[in-house]
Amino acid sequence: MSVPESPVVAIVVGGGPAPGINAVIGAATIRATLEGATVLGVRDGFEWLMRGDVSRVEQLTIRAVSRIHFRGGSYLGISRANPNLLPGGVDEILSSFERLRVTQLITIGGDGTASTAFALQRATDALAVVHVPKTIDDDVPLPIYVDTFGY
Repeated sequence: MSVPESPVVAIVVGGGPAPGINAVIGAATIRATLEGATVLGVRDGFEWLMRGDVSRVEQLTIRAVSRIHFRGGSYLGISRANPNLLPGGVDEILSSFERLRVTQLITIGGDGTASTAFALQRATDALAVVHVPKTIDDDVPLPIYVDTFGY
């Protein structure tokens, strides 16, 4: 019997800056690492992945993220790049994730990031996607009693 490889989780932040981004990155990295996964942080949202550039992806460790919640901004940077607007953008991201052996994706962002996460999930069964809603524009259609950490 072969032992399955450990999952590879990618974390991507999109949209504008908002308080709490680093806390989500840190908590997700710590939990996934403790569960045996390799965690990859994608710098600058989908900006480079949608062009096939995986050079701005780095492995995140508990040591690296354990205190980032004390910092402002986003440890991984942000981008408003929308792969849905670039012909072949979603396919290029999937190809990038395949090269990186990513099996799970955590996206943090607003409506644009959520729509990209949805497009990626619909395009393949090889990628499990979780979206953490963060909006500074109040444009994610959630029930009125559900707040996001973006506002």
